[in-house]
Amino acid sequence: MNSIWNKNISAYKTRFPQLAEITGCEPVLPESLWKLENAKNGMIFASENGVRLHSAYNPEREAFSAVSREEVLEKSSVVFYGFGLGYHIVEIAKILKTKAVQECPRLVIIEPDLQHFFAAMSVLDWTDVFALEKLVLAVGCPAESVLQLLEDSDKVNVGETGVSDAFYFDIPSFTAHADSYFNTVRSIIKRNQRKNEINAATLKKFGRLWCRNSLKNLEKLGECGFVSSLKNKALDSAQKPLPFLIIGAGPSLEPFLPRLNELQNRCITVCVETALRALLRSGVQPDFIILTDPQFWAYRHIAGLRAEKSVFITEISAYPSVFRFDCRARLLCGSQFPVGQFAEKKLGLEPGNLGTGGSVASSAWNFAHFAGAREIFTVGLDFAFPGKQTHLKGSSAEQTFHTISNRIGAAEMFSAASIFSANSIVSKDYNGNPVLTDSRMKMFSWWFESRLASCPETKTYTLSPQGLFTPGITPVSLDEVLSKKNIINEKKPFIELASNSQKCLSENQKKNLSLLVENYPRDDFLKEYPFLKEYI
Repeated sequence: MNSIWNKNISAYKTRFPQLAEITGCEPVLPESLWKLENAKNGMIFASENGVRLHSAYNPEREAFSAVSREEVLEKSSVVFYGFGLGYHIVEIAKILKTKAVQECPRLVIIEPDLQHFFAAMSVLDWTDVFALEKLVLAVGCPAESVLQLLEDSDKVNVGETGVSDAFYFDIPSFTAHADSYFNTVRSIIKRNQRKNEINAATLKKFGRLWCRNSLKNLEKLGECGFVSSLKNKALDSAQKPLPFLIIGAGPSLEPFLPRLNELQNRCITVCVETALRALLRSGVQPDFIILTDPQFWAYRHIAGLRAEKSVFITEISAYPSVFRFDCRARLLCGSQFPVGQFAEKKLGLEPGNLGTGGSVASSAWNFAHFAGAREIFTVGLDFAFPGKQTHLKGSSAEQTFHTISNRIGAAEMFSAASIFSANSIVSKDYNGNPVLTDSRMKMFSWWFESRLASCPETKTYTLSPQGLFTPGITPVSLDEVLSKKNIINEKKPFIELASNSQKCLSENQKKNLSLLVENYPRDDFLKEYPFLKEYI
């Protein structure tokens, strides 16, 4: 091949040695994909299926004009869906190499077809591109994995970076060769942009509450154990992962309540707080209860209840009364909100991040995966309103409707308001039957679809086929789960480990925590999170 190819492939192997080993480095003749011609200024331009990829007059100037705009360079990431011959990418690399690294946005290049990638490297000099420190190359990458390359885990929780702070070059002629792939990527990114918008709006609405709760609960960092102590510890005597069962509060849970004791003998059970009241009435205390919503109404789901055999998982932004819940042990997961994150960083703590997904069920799934599960069963996780019900009968949410109802405001009115308050639509369940859902529920379902696709090693099943069909979740019968071996004794060490993970701070950390509780460093905090000035 030519000298340009040799320079590029050498730079590629040096910059991404492992990726180069995976993709191979077989040269591709650009003429096999494109019609190559000389532009008016003497540079090469190409056409694919009769469509020009670049300017036939001056492709370099066209690319420079597009990438040098302030609105592009001020973003935290610049994302290219395809690239043609690579003029835009080469031109932005020339600009970025003149800037300090901390001032440069990340350059993210997405291309599913290796032939197009290698063919482009036979035409233009890409060495400036491969020299960039903040370069992300998603070549031959599954569409579902692209999101993980875009999100900035440090700040995406407050909606500031990641997919929400990127400039996207989405040029139709660059993506036409892989329309289906890029349509999937666009869909995933738009969903997560919407999720981040919701997170940012929620932070604005409830920021004062979350900051106040977190400040009141700071001392709990020295009293509770951490979820991090359980990472990959859910193993049987042969060191094989134990199965988990996540219990939601959807209407489809009701017929399974009489069989939960049997299911608990075959799985580690994780219950979301909204389902707890119904479980206790059925005589079932789950192995774990999880509550990550900081609002008072989330606390109401467990108010007045007790579960001495259950390990309770929460975070320090929870409503303070949550920490008086009578349980076997309390564990903290990493906070998703700035005050908690600041305190954890200040003390050098890693409680274990269970992420966000809009619903507590997503945190429950993350916990099971974090603990090492490779089989996760779900029940009552409907993301829909089967039978036009919002929750199962006897759940705390339904009981609240009855509590606040009166002669002119029946419980059914509150239930109807919940169903029709967020753009209700009819979709399909796992059997292909119509089921009522809404935009909120679809957002939760989309989170699971994206998350499961990025964790193919863990298989997820539902015992409730009446819920909204979610790709990645497979229906399974109750008998199939009950046919699994009894693990009641094999899961005891894991639950005992969770129960004994209390007060794990060092003496120095305890001292620093006392100082933090007594005199919270407001100014230091606001340097990192200036947008929260009105809340602290």
